[in-house]
Amino acid sequence: MVAQRNSRVFGTISRRSFIGAAALGAAAITAGGLETANPKTAHAADDGGETHCYTSCPMCNQSVFCGLKGTVKDGKLVRVEGNDQHSKPKPCLKGLTSLQYLYDPNRLLYPLKRTNPNKGIGEDPQWERISWDEALETIAAEFNKAKETYGAPSVTFHSGDPKEHLPLFQRVAALFGTPNVSWGGAQCAFALAMSGILCYGTTVTTMPSAETNVHLQWGSNIAWSLYPQPTAYKGMLDAKKAGCKYIVIDTRMTPTAVQLADIYMQPRPGSDGALALAMANVIIEEDLYDHDFVENWTEGFDEYRDYVKEFTPEKAEEITWVPADQIREAAHMWAEAGQGTMWVSPHSTTHHSNGVQSTRAITLLLALMGYWDREGCRKVTPGVTGTADAAFRLTDVSGPLLDQRAGVDRWPVWSAMSTYYQNNGLLEYINDGIIHAGVFLGTNLMNFPQTQLIQEAVSTLDFAVAVDMHLNPWTHDYMDMVLPAAVCWERIAPFQAQPNGIIGSQAAMEPAGEAREDWQFLLDLGCALGFEEECFHGDLKAAMQAYLDAGGSGATVDDIQNALPGVYELPLSGEWAPKQYEQNGFATPSGKIEFKSGMLEKFGFDGLPIYEEPHISPISTPDLTKQYPLILTTGNRVPWYVHSKYRHTPWLNQFMPEPIVNMSHEDAEARGLAEGDAVRIYNQFGEVRFKVAITNMMHPGNVEILHGWEQANSCLLIDRVFDPISGFPSFKDALCEIEKA
Repeated sequence: MVAQRNSRVFGTISRRSFIGAAALGAAAITAGGLETANPKTAHAADDGGETHCYTSCPMCNQSVFCGLKGTVKDGKLVRVEGNDQHSKPKPCLKGLTSLQYLYDPNRLLYPLKRTNPNKGIGEDPQWERISWDEALETIAAEFNKAKETYGAPSVTFHSGDPKEHLPLFQRVAALFGTPNVSWGGAQCAFALAMSGILCYGTTVTTMPSAETNVHLQWGSNIAWSLYPQPTAYKGMLDAKKAGCKYIVIDTRMTPTAVQLADIYMQPRPGSDGALALAMANVIIEEDLYDHDFVENWTEGFDEYRDYVKEFTPEKAEEITWVPADQIREAAHMWAEAGQGTMWVSPHSTTHHSNGVQSTRAITLLLALMGYWDREGCRKVTPGVTGTADAAFRLTDVSGPLLDQRAGVDRWPVWSAMSTYYQNNGLLEYINDGIIHAGVFLGTNLMNFPQTQLIQEAVSTLDFAVAVDMHLNPWTHDYMDMVLPAAVCWERIAPFQAQPNGIIGSQAAMEPAGEAREDWQFLLDLGCALGFEEECFHGDLKAAMQAYLDAGGSGATVDDIQNALPGVYELPLSGEWAPKQYEQNGFATPSGKIEFKSGMLEKFGFDGLPIYEEPHISPISTPDLTKQYPLILTTGNRVPWYVHSKYRHTPWLNQFMPEPIVNMSHEDAEARGLAEGDAVRIYNQFGEVRFKVAITNMMHPGNVEILHGWEQANSCLLIDRVFDPISGFPSFKDALCEIEKA
């Protein structure tokens, strides 16, 4: 039997103790100390020699990311720092804390199977340790049984937060015959990508450069999220010093807004589309837009112009809380700069019931001004050659199966733009008898609105196996088997694309216990399912070489390993030149930027970026607002956690050891609440318990909570209503009330 995580009692932390704890954490990292992790197993002998190894950090949720350098002494990892030859050389605190994650005494180290045949909420799985051989034989038997009974698509290959295993994940699924493969982008960044692709044929967000005159930062607090990389915020500060003006739009007064904004606008959550359309109204009505670019390189402008006429700044002020004069000022700053860039959050504008259309309205502000593919704007730059992996993924095998994916009819635009299935309908897929078994790699059931419903549904599957680094009751209690995964310091796969080539990883040590890295587990699973030859007889290095060969890089695994800590360089596919659209057009149905999307119209949606109120809001549900007068948003980032990850890592736990609700002074005072008070947050779906944090960040009438707290699950307050275009959950469309517990 493996014990589940110990319950913890959290206290409050003052500003002084916060700063002291942060200093202690930094000192511990510098010294390579492990006293707070596991001193008996983590300490190296004092007289051991030091060696170095290199890997890429997976601690955020956008796949392997920043470069890490590890110091190994006497077979133990004792220090973590950045790899200065990596394109992302300066990891944040989370990456440095991977040392503690490696030696976490609560890690899952052995395969487990449930012995209690009863599954459901409140049932103890009664875990029993088993061998890998038994685990793989059981999985293969259960998956093949489901295949024979219901067909291969009845088995889901479900990926949660990790993404680095996806090429092999898709390969094994294709061999098995199921198209129902999912990934974390189903709730993360892909709706933003969809918004750009629908309008421009590609993604649109980018950081400002030294040549940028104005940057529009919408809904993304990079000072805290550190996305798209930890050094991005420094680049933004450097651009400001070079003269770039910043328009920052966020529902919270964030550090990014305070430090960068020349104009800061604080809209009501979910009203972003109306604000963007009002800025467009000013730009068009005052004839500030780029006539030449719009007339020659856009489609549907006339209908768009007619539509935005109704979104005057005065009307937008009523909708958004943003003063009309401020909207005009921002529109002028954007239009008169001459060259501009924008960065839109992958989450804050897309996690609404009309998220894609609102986000399209934002991104089309680039098209109005022709801020595209030239200096100081969004450049369409060539990538490196030799990294294509479609052949390795066996897309020729999986392609004909895509029409059999779950949810194709429910979310046709998503299904047309992604080869993955939209997993936010997993509850319905199970209840409707479409999915009967599955492997859940890195899945957290707390990601789904109305979590208790998905927990109940997963517990009814004929067979479910999870792969993870910890035993997490809120997910794994509903599984039949849980397998241990290696951490980044214990694996050599996968490779990571860099701007100038490919970089590899080195293992500092063998995986602890019987943990296996994701690629090795998937190879073993493929072999157990009967595809030994296609899965390289379980040979990890052979699979990695096949991946390289499929891309056409000409590199060997040893070539890439020998290049460390540097990059194995590959040639670019070409050289950047401005305004390449003049030769190539845009990758949209019309070949132009589409104010009116042809793809959306093809699937029965309005082609214009129409504004609709969130399905729950003070305007769309006024009677509900009388009961629950506060707008609730969930899921924003803080620097030390990524959703549910790392909350128990000691160096990170010190910064926010307990669930907090951020609220304004006005809202707290109106409810008789003080800093640190325990409160119940409730609405028509349920209630959760948090502690009050009073802050100037929040607009009166708007409160926020983070998701991922096992003891305070924010998704219990979120409706199962999804954007009809992307299928994204409406994590930021909710109302609530708060009272002292």
